[in-house]
Amino acid sequence: MSIVTFWSPYQRSGTTSNMMSVAYMIGLSERVRSLVMHMDYAGESCELGMPVRETNTDFVMDQLSTTGWDAMFRLYSSGSLTKEKFRDCTVPLLRDQLDLLPGKYRLPFTGEMDLSSKQISPVFKIANAAYDLILLDAGNGESKEREIMKDSDVVVVNLNQNMREVERFFTNTKWKQEWEQKKMIISLGLYDRDSNCTPANIKRRFGYKDPILPIPYCSPYRDAWNRRDIGTYIHQTINMDKKSGEMGELAVSIRELSKFIMESAGLRSILKQLERGA
Repeated sequence: MSIVTFWSPYQRSGTTSNMMSVAYMIGLSERVRSLVMHMDYAGESCELGMPVRETNTDFVMDQLSTTGWDAMFRLYSSGSLTKEKFRDCTVPLLRDQLDLLPGKYRLPFTGEMDLSSKQISPVFKIANAAYDLILLDAGNGESKEREIMKDSDVVVVNLNQNMREVERFFTNTKWKQEWEQKKMIISLGLYDRDSNCTPANIKRRFGYKDPILPIPYCSPYRDAWNRRDIGTYIHQTINMDKKSGEMGELAVSIRELSKFIMESAGLRSILKQLERGA
């Protein structure tokens, strides 16, 4: 029903970790079925934070894979991709709540699976029919990811506290024109509360009226990512408040970002209607 793209014009802005935190937060607390996906290779991007699967180095087994972009692309190329078969290509992270479409394999003999820009929109229409919410990690937005972002309903722009990079973003007329018709949410990833580059100072300097959401750096979360166990971490900290220190501050920030995303994607109002009709 809604596609939300996490994107950053620069590296080291917490784009991927922010997306996965939101994905688990929504999956654990909302009555929606969500999909997380990325455009990198298998085992990269958001897969680095979870024990999903090991990348298979055997060429024949790659060709027989039943999950991920490769399997989905084969179904699409044969004209047999449906919303049910799309779900079959995913890996469940939270049963009936959150799925992952793993990345593509590197295929040394036949070349890599690749979707043209004309194929992207039809694939996303099928995915959109299968899920209430799609969360896409577009990274730093190369050409293919930028093409997908045209189909997005909401763009989460992940900035950092490098004021030079923040200034380049707010003064770049090309990006402003690109997102003019999109619902946009700005976050400050890996946020350092002691820095002078605060949401209030950024808004004042560039005349930005909408909220800017800080997502603080959190060492226990980073450790969980390195252990490939962020699902357990979010589950254990989901209801923490700021009194719980840095873990609580991160939980509060992720809840707030998740709420903004749900509202911007129009899912809050739909859920309320369902609750009233229940």
